[in-house]
Parts: sequence; structure tokens; C-alpha cells
Amino acid sequence: MARPETPLPEDAPQPLLELARELRDLRAASQLSYQAMSERAQLSPASLSRAASGRQVPSWAALLAFLKACGVPEGEFDAWQERWRAAEVASHLGPPMPFSVDAQIANLAMSDRLRELHAAAGRPSLRMISERSGVPRSTVHRLLSEPADTRRRTPPSPDLTLQVASTLLGFLRSHKYRRGGQFEDVYKLVRHTHPVRGARRPADGGVRRALAASPPEPPPTEPGPDEMYAEFKRNLRLVRNMIANGQLKTDPLVAAQVMNLAAALEQTDPDHLADGPTPDGTVGT
Repeated sequence: MARPETPLPEDAPQPLLELARELRDLRAASQLSYQAMSERAQLSPASLSRAASGRQVPSWAALLAFLKACGVPEGEFDAWQERWRAAEVASHLGPPMPFSVDAQIANLAMSDRLRELHAAAGRPSLRMISERSGVPRSTVHRLLSEPADTRRRTPPSPDLTLQVASTLLGFLRSHKYRRGGQFEDVYKLVRHTHPVRGARRPADGGVRRALAASPPEPPPTEPGPDEMYAEFKRNLRLVRNMIANGQLKTDPLVAAQVMNLAAALEQTDPDHLADGPTPDGTVGT
């Protein structure tokens, strides 16, 4: 008989608690012990138990192993991934503004969030970030390259940290940082330090003044039909070339459909592949 689960933490974010409860219900329905699940999932019992502990958000790989061990159909993975993303966002946000603004900025500078934001923004170069934010390249490098397991004793100044964060947010589509987005916590922190109506908080007045002179870039507008079609053609070109060059292995039927669609577009729109290599490796003219 399986051991009873340890109680869920009462102070965990609600989406994380809901995810943990659903995982525990799933295991109970499967009538499997963590040891039995481990044999199916090739993951240690301790890792599977942590995934349903409610104390931390499991990695997607660990959650996927948990689901497969319990026999969850593959068609339900997308719904589980949405629950997992909601828990991940909630765990990053934490309690609403529990500490001083400076403390939150220091935590941002010393955590992985800026590196995650940099990756989501397409990894723009340090030089580009420095030029757009006005922050010295050495400081940008310090903020983005520090190993995750190293904690600085003295973080970079708050205004420089937020200028880098604001610049990186400018590379993202709004759904990435608006309500419920992956970087809502960073966006809220940046916006909280900008000039607003009403009295200013003494703790962040200096940061407000610094950022007032260097406001963040406005978020990009949503693409129109022409831009979306152009992006689709570029992506189709990349996928077609990767398949043709053996860099991407996919179902033969899917590969044939990609090639046929690319050929059809080339006939109706001969210039859409002119800036890239064709399936035989030559360059279009």
C-alpha cells in the first residue's frame, strides 16, 4: 500500500496547488506507488514525488514522465501543459509586492528571469541591448551571463537592471508579458517603477526618475495579414530546407506535403524563395 502524501503547503500559489492536487488524484486513480511509476517513467521516485508536492513547479520533462507513467493519453498533454504554464507563471509572480521595490529589483538581477527573458527575446546581442538601453555592455553581460547557481553579494544598480529588463521586453509580443503572460512579473515590476499618478513611493523614487529619462520601447504591434503571410513563407522556407538537407527528420507524408506546398507557392509567388537556398542547395535568383 502506498504511503500517504505529505500535506500540500498552504502558502503555495493557487495554480501550483491545483496542479499538485490533480497529479495526486491522477496517481490515486492509477493505484500506482511512486516506485511503480518510477519503473515506468525511468525517473526516480523522489523526482516524481516532488512533482506532486506543491512546493515547486516541476520541469515539463518530469511532469510528462509523471503523466506517461499514469497512462494519460497523449491527446491530453496540451491541456496539462496549460496547467503547468499557469503554475509556472504564478510561482514567478509570488505574493503581490510583498517586499520593497528595491528588494524585488535586486532579486530580479540575481535570479534567472533576465536570462529567460533574453532567450525569449531571441537572444539579441549585448551590443544591441547596450545601445538601446544606454546600459554599459559590461553591465549587460553581468546581468545576462551570471551562472544561475551563483548569487551576487551586490547586484547591479536598480535603474540599470530595469533598463535592461525594459529593453528586453520591447523585443516581445505583448501576450508574453501582459496579464497571464510568461513575463508578467517582470513587466509589472518595470511598470511599477515608472512615473504614475498620485504620490510616489520613497523607496523607488530614484528609479522612477532614472527610467523617466529613458522610457522603455513600446511593445511591437500585432502583425497584419501581410506580415503574417510573409512570416509563414519564411518559416516554410526554413523547414523545407532543413528537410531537404537532412537536418530535420519528420514523417515522410508531412515532408512531402511541405515540399508540395513550397513548390506551389514558388509557382504562384516565384520571389518568395529568392533569398534562400532551394532543396537542391542552390540559391534562388
